[in-house]
Amino acid sequence: MRIEILGTRGHIEPSAPGHMLHSGVMVNDVLFDLGERSYLERRPRAVFLTHLHADHAFFTEEEHGPLPVPTFGPQRWDEHPEIQVIRSSREVDGLTVTAVPTVHSVSYRSNAYLVEDGRSRIMYTGDLISIQRRYRDRLPEMDLVITDGSFMREGGLVRRDESGRPHGHTGIPNLVRFFSPLAPRIVFTHFGSWFFQDVEASVKSIEALGGATSVEAAHDGMTIEL
Repeated sequence: MRIEILGTRGHIEPSAPGHMLHSGVMVNDVLFDLGERSYLERRPRAVFLTHLHADHAFFTEEEHGPLPVPTFGPQRWDEHPEIQVIRSSREVDGLTVTAVPTVHSVSYRSNAYLVEDGRSRIMYTGDLISIQRRYRDRLPEMDLVITDGSFMREGGLVRRDESGRPHGHTGIPNLVRFFSPLAPRIVFTHFGSWFFQDVEASVKSIEALGGATSVEAAHDGMTIEL
């Protein structure tokens, strides 16, 4: 399994060399999230969207014709009826992709994705507060988790709407504790403004959270072979 992290910048103004592009992860020839129009030039065999915020689905804020590849996501989008709702698993290009519902937004549904090729298993979460409760205890062991680096502080930034539903992002330390029993390696992407105040120091602060589990900060174009 070959993984390439195409973009590592959240929906923010700051950027830095190596952290210019929005969310996108290629696994072999399958693309997860479409934060930049240019990712379509990779000619992926399929696209799986974690949710429909523009830094994960550029076409929600930019005009674009029908998406030219099979595209799956957690909900429909009226302007792009070709998007297919995924609620279980799909077989694409030798990969089994399984949707795992997550908590992130009150306006949009969201999924993480388990990706397996018969030898390796990874998870890509997109933006994240948590995995929906009924799925947490059913998560398998994985070789790698790629997840949300929006906030370094404990607890991240989680708000609640009038009905008490949470929305936002949990903190990197929380995600390390959650995923460490499940995977020997965690890679963070989708960085918030905190990361760009001092990129070198931010990378070191993420790495310092590792113990038995390797904890890393991604950069645009980072490749991982499993």
